Amino acid sequence: MDELIEFNRSVVGEVTAEASASGISQTDAFFERMAALLEAEGEIATADRVTFLASSQGKTVRLDGIGGDPRESEGILSVIVSDFHDGDAAVKINASDAKKAFGHLINFVAAARRAAFREDLIEGSAEAGAASIITSAWSSITKIKLILMTNATYSARTDAVLAGKIDGIPVGWPDLTGPV
Repeated sequence: MDELIEFNRSVVGEVTAEASASGISQTDAFFERMAALLEAEGEIATADRVTFLASSQGKTVRLDGIGGDPRESEGILSVIVSDFHDGDAAVKINASDAKKAFGHLINFVAAARRAAFREDLIEGSAEAGAASIITSAWSSITKIKLILMTNATYSARTDAVLAGKIDGIPVGWPDLTGPV
């Protein structure tokens, strides 16, 4: 457990230093750092930052990033929620917390398919761009990958999970207990 606490302190320290040096928020610095790791591991081709949290049709919709255009990623739409905690001790999350975060991503993808939702977005915003990518690439999407980037400790065992389907396209997330 001491190793986990020390690792978290190291991550938080690096993120804090990067944020300070570059003049961005810790949340954005964490997103950039984790996105770079996911890109290096081949999980995503690229990551575009989006910071969107709202309500649509009574549901929370959230998107913190998108893993590029699915037409350039073998038909895989990767959507990202980022959850950074800046304390010394690692925060614990469980399967219910992860499922809730993933639900907000699913809600964004489903909402992006609705013209009324897209019309309410600010033209030229990152979220409007993400919604446009989702809509224009929909016929090319074969899988939706939900990604949770966090420095929290996951306290449950979860293998790759099929979270359902959106208009016939499988939605899932990877094993959250394994390495990045």
